[in-house]
Amino acid sequence: MNKRPVLQLPYTPREAMVQLATVAALILAWAMAILYHSKLPDTIPVHFKVSGEPDGYGEKGFIFALPIIATIIFVVLALLAKVPHQFNYLTPVTEANAEAQYRWGRMLLFVLSLLVALLAVWAVWKMAQV
Repeated sequence: MNKRPVLQLPYTPREAMVQLATVAALILAWAMAILYHSKLPDTIPVHFKVSGEPDGYGEKGFIFALPIIATIIFVVLALLAKVPHQFNYLTPVTEANAEAQYRWGRMLLFVLSLLVALLAVWAVWKMAQV
């Protein structure tokens, strides 16, 4: 088996910026859920068609589901980003390309986490508006 190099890479400014944006989006999702919760009726839309129309309803406490899920995904992906040498890559990882491969793999996780957090913000807002 090919032994990959294990590197301790500090965050780049771009990685730090994406992580900070993710934390900001999570805080916004939580704040919106907390603020809207007391103002919502007992039943709210919890599932939407592609067109944006609600097609499923649930209790108002469900507004916390997406911030919870997004926070869990953020933590799990942040922990996974600490071991980029364990990821699957399309090209073989060598001493020469390990740093670039690991940084790309780690950034992929950070961007994915940001997108999930932004989706949570949008979904909380949509649940409260409809």
